[in-house]
Amino acid sequence: MSANQFQVSLPNEFMPFICQVKDGKTTDEKVILYLAIGMFLSKQVTLAKAAELSQRNIWEFIDALIAQGVSWGEYTEDSYLLDELSLSKLANNR
Repeated sequence: MSANQFQVSLPNEFMPFICQVKDGKTTDEKVILYLAIGMFLSKQVTLAKAAELSQRNIWEFIDALIAQGVSWGEYTEDSYLLDELSLSKLANNR
């Protein structure tokens, strides 16, 4: 084990759920992916950081999210208001 890794012991009851992960060849890869997805969904990390933590590029991570049935894009009210402001500015510049 390298200096930048640590080991965790999980109860055997986790194994059936870990095996259901559709992406990842090894148990370690599947657990790392689950952790990254969980951190992303709980808004602890950004999409880009979650992809990095999962050892995938952003598009591979998005594919993994889709394979798990996770919606990765959010269009919040703040996004809507920013879009509305931008469109208004564009309309006034015509």
